[in-house]
Amino acid sequence: MEPEEYNTGFSFYGDKAKPKTFAARFASQDRSEVLTVLIRPSNQLKITFLEAKDITDLGSLREAAKIFVPGGANLYSGRTIKIKEDESFRIYYFYEFGIDTQHVAMVACVDSGKAYVAGAAAPQDKWDDDGVMLRSAAISLSVL
Repeated sequence: MEPEEYNTGFSFYGDKAKPKTFAARFASQDRSEVLTVLIRPSNQLKITFLEAKDITDLGSLREAAKIFVPGGANLYSGRTIKIKEDESFRIYYFYEFGIDTQHVAMVACVDSGKAYVAGAAAPQDKWDDDGVMLRSAAISLSVL
């Protein structure tokens, strides 16, 4: 092309790049077992005028379950995990639930207005063999 014909706005991907759905995603070879990490602005999860600084700003463990656990899911367990940091504690919410034929372990945390969620999922029949490893992978989420 001649320089005057070259359009600097031209892109093979369109004018806007699509936002990434996942921050990270790992899957088994058959893709039945998946570990996913999501990062979202906390105000997309719960409408508020204030920026959430901690996961407790989204509510208690029970209240936040309405945000993180899909409707119709069978909640097996939920717990609060406190991790000691330099001068304070960081709070994580852990949920384990089943939906349809999937078993899911999920950990969520909020820091500076962003929600970090790590979830591990597998079919219920594979969870018996690999559930401990998948649960450990989800719980290993650490926000620095």
